[in-house]
Order: sequence, then C-alpha cells, then structure tokens
Amino acid sequence: MEKQIVVVGGGPGGAISALTAKSVYPDKSVCLIRKIGDGVIPCAIPYMIHTMANPQANAMSLDGLEAAGVETMVAGVESLDPKAKVLMLDNGESVSFDRLVLATGSNPAKPPIPGIELEGVFTITKSLAPLEDLVARAQAAKNVVIVGGGFIGAEFADELTLKSGVNVHLVELMPKLLQAAFDDELCDKAQEVMQKQGVQLHMTQKVEAIKGEGKVSSVALSGGEELPAELVIIGVGGRPDSRLAAEAGLRLSEDGSIWVDNYMRTSAPGIFAVGDCALKRDFFTRKPVPVWLASTATAEARNAGTNIYGIRVLNQIQGSIAAFSTKLGDTCFASAGLTERVCQREGLRYVCGTATAPDRHPGNLPGATPMTVKLVFADRAGALLGGQVMGGESAGELVNVIALGIQKGVSVREMDMMQIATHPKLSAAPTVHPLVNAAQQALAKLRAR
Repeated sequence: MEKQIVVVGGGPGGAISALTAKSVYPDKSVCLIRKIGDGVIPCAIPYMIHTMANPQANAMSLDGLEAAGVETMVAGVESLDPKAKVLMLDNGESVSFDRLVLATGSNPAKPPIPGIELEGVFTITKSLAPLEDLVARAQAAKNVVIVGGGFIGAEFADELTLKSGVNVHLVELMPKLLQAAFDDELCDKAQEVMQKQGVQLHMTQKVEAIKGEGKVSSVALSGGEELPAELVIIGVGGRPDSRLAAEAGLRLSEDGSIWVDNYMRTSAPGIFAVGDCALKRDFFTRKPVPVWLASTATAEARNAGTNIYGIRVLNQIQGSIAAFSTKLGDTCFASAGLTERVCQREGLRYVCGTATAPDRHPGNLPGATPMTVKLVFADRAGALLGGQVMGGESAGELVNVIALGIQKGVSVREMDMMQIATHPKLSAAPTVHPLVNAAQQALAKLRAR
C-alpha cells in the first residue's frame, strides 16, 4: 500500500498533524494509522466518572479527518524501515510513505510496587473499554486510593468526591500537591480545596505495597499506615512511547523521547515526531522537560504538518512553556512558564508581583470570585518568565494571555501599560485588574533596585 503522508497515532497530535498536512498540501494523500480503535479525549478522562452522563460521551471522533479527506486505519505498527520508508502493520500489510509523522504518545508509568498487578489497580489508558471498567468500579467503590499528586491524581480525586459516602485518599511523595506546576502559595490553596472536598491527603508518603488476595483490599504506606481500598488509581506520569523509533535506529534523548529539531524533524530524513513521544525542551533553559500536554502536541503538530515538505514557517516553537490549567472544587488553578521555585533551582535572577481582585466589578456582584495573579519577571531585563492564576473560571483564559506574553517576550513595562477590555459582569475593574497590578508590583520592586 503506497501513501504520500502517513501519520502513526490517533491522539490530538496525530489528528492535527494529518489535518494540517492535508490543509497545507491538499494534493497529497494523507493516511492516519491508529492502534486504538476506541480512543478517548485524554484531558477529560477523570470526568468520565461522574460529570459526564456516560463514558461514551468522551469518545474521540475522527469524523472530521475523513470529512477533510484524510484516510484512517485501525492497526498496530510493528516496525519501521526509515531507509526504505516502509511500515509493517500487525495485520500483515505494509505501507510505504514519502513523509511520516510519529505521534505514538506515551504509556502510563507503572512503578515497581508489589501488588500492582492485582485486580482493581488501574493505570490511565486512552482506550474506552478499560476506562469503562474503571468508571464502573469507581462508581461502586467505597474506598479509593490515588497514587500521585499531579494533575491526573488531583483531578481524579476531585471528581470522585462528587459521590457521597466514598473515602478518597491521595498519596504523594512530594511535600506539596501540584508541586511541579505551582509555587507554594497556590499548592497550599489547592491542598486546602481538596481537603474541604473530603480528600484525605498523605504527603511525603510512598506506597510500599498494594495488598489483597487476587484483588486489591488495602494499600500500605511508608509511614506505616494501611489504607483500605477496593480501587487504586496510579497517576504518576508516563513514559514516551518511542519503541518504533528506537527499533528503527532513530536518535533518542536521554529520557527515551524521540529526538527532534525545532521543526519536529527526527534524525531520519522525511520522518517527524510530535506529542508525548517527542523531545520537549524548556522555553528558557532549553533543557529536556517532561511536559506532555494536548495543547503542546497540537502546536507541534501544526508545525510538523506545515513544514513537512520544506520549511514554510520559521522557528515558531522555541520550546515548551508548560501552560497548565485545572479546576478543583470551585477554584481554578493555571500556570504558564517558570515558577519562582524553578527560577531558584536554575539560578535565574527574578522578581515577582502578586495581586488579587474580584473578577467582577463591583466585587459584590453575583458570581464574583477573588482572582489572584502571580507574575515572575527576569531581574533587570524585566522579561516575563512565568505566571500563575487562581480563582474563577476566567483563570483558564487569563493564563493564555500570560502564555502568549511569555512567547512574545513581553516586558514588565509593557504589561504595566497593557490596554485591557473590562466589563462589570466579565472581569475585574480596570483600576485593580490583577494582571496589571501584579506587573505594577514587580515594576516597583525593579525600580527600587
């Protein structure tokens, strides 16, 4: 079987690679091969338990691909010959290509915990069938233990508390919840919210063993405590799925990701990689970072799809800015770029500004919520390095303003002078807008120095 552009992987990175390539090169045939025939939208997996009416509501549709003229196939790819430009499929067929995009994603990490193979212990896959089993068990369970206090673990814990009568325990090795994404003050607020929701937090604890006869019955912690459990959810991150690339001799990074340049080109001519399987570099330090987000994957996919037959757009992705957002209880948390913690670790000189104001004006309007913005700027130069937002639902879009500011090199002075749209029912007052006031605070510190 001969194809011109082939994409391996049916997640967000694969789908957008195929759609972009077909849009930019409409005369080329584009084929997407996906191993999972019942894929789901990854970011919404935790909300399949109670928020969605049924798990099928989170199924990922590829109808848009076919409507755009992209052919789709359900098959596993067994091997890749980069010189002959041929893929061997698990159904015995071979597919030749002119250009290839690897969007094979990541596999959930499975730590070497005794008892992890017991019935009732789940890692987070992206296939509907096992997730339906997870949802059914979660809806029936009275005692749930979640291992991992990152976004996946926190969101699952929050979702599980929507059902009364369930004991939810979250076990995290680090001192703070969401520590990789936020500074202490936002981590502390997230922990406070979770505890008010009824989640029992076990920080700086390690799971020593998962116990049970055939199926899970309890979880033993390093501190000596043993937690009853009918369900255990492992949410401790993942590993890039780079097997295909590795066996084909493509260059890998130290963490096992597929090495790519700024245009998502691998070490093999005509072969690209995007999404979780591809190397991520920090926007500022250029160090490899494990930032695996659908938003990052789709940006990389547009880059690869546009430049797949030659560089059309120069240097649009300079590295990952790790833009995150989540909602725990009624409080939203969002972050982009460097935190104060990371600046300290990397030895970067910085200055911070923090401001809080109601996200409506006046603040006694119905629905008003305190909105806090923390901005991190480079000392002396004043370039925006990062920002964190906490408050109402507008935090999810406010952090996107910060993300764009980071990518465009906006300075503290430019943010101080930023012209903004405000409305009583939609935003903070222009006189106290926390995005501007946080910049003003940082600018005052810089002037004082």
